[in-house]
Amino acid sequence: MRLFKFCLIFLFLLPGPTAPCNAQPRGATAKGTLFIIGGGSISDSLRMQMLKAANWKKGDPVAVVTLASGAGDRAFHGANEAFGRLTGEYCIKFDSAAISDPLKLDSLRKAKIIYLGGGDQSRFMRLIKGTTVKEIITKAYQQGALVGGTSAGAAVMSRRMVTGHGLRDTAYASTFKIIQKGNLEIEEGLGLLDSVIIDQHFVVRSRHNRMLSAVLEFPGMQCIGIDESTAIIVQKGKARVAGESQVLVYSNPKGIHTGNDEALAARNIQLAIYLAGESFPIKK
Repeated sequence: MRLFKFCLIFLFLLPGPTAPCNAQPRGATAKGTLFIIGGGSISDSLRMQMLKAANWKKGDPVAVVTLASGAGDRAFHGANEAFGRLTGEYCIKFDSAAISDPLKLDSLRKAKIIYLGGGDQSRFMRLIKGTTVKEIITKAYQQGALVGGTSAGAAVMSRRMVTGHGLRDTAYASTFKIIQKGNLEIEEGLGLLDSVIIDQHFVVRSRHNRMLSAVLEFPGMQCIGIDESTAIIVQKGKARVAGESQVLVYSNPKGIHTGNDEALAARNIQLAIYLAGESFPIKK
């Protein structure tokens, strides 16, 4: 009996499993905000809503990340001029040279707003592979920063990232000509949203076939198409629409199956269309 009691005491004294340093608790909600723009022209009104959503105050740093663009200087100057017009301040330039610059990396950590410009989302992820940039952006978002992005900068927000290229129909077009299994090319994104796939320039470029392919290939995902000059502001599990056009959300397809040549089919796909000022629950 004494031996049994001793064993129980010993078991209670054993240390339990420990989480790695800086690990985000499972199911924890990020303290920050995502401001995801579908590309196109961005009005001062939309940028002002970004500053407001970030609780930006005079002196708070804004980092403009131009890694998706092949013309980084021009991309920075445009964004810097637009933000400067509203804030009276100069933005932090974060280009490909900054990836290995300790001072620029530290500035990115401290930014109140991290703004990801347009271009090629695959280029963005390729440039940061093997660096600390993804970790820095993720941690900044978890700790309260606003991460904004437009066009390619919107696509990289999710864990599963649409590249825009077809694997079967390889001739690039603004939309897919087919809805077939195995055509949608997906790469790893930043993962700020785990269960969402983002597409941009959505209504103006008629990218419905691309999002239909996405929701049928990944039926557990919430597939969100954001039109130009329009954004979703993501906070605490909700997305609020801002800007000039619409946001389309595809989800929950039933009875997914394929026909000849792997053509995809399904029943009762849910589609919702939202306008500025309207909100919807968003998956993390």
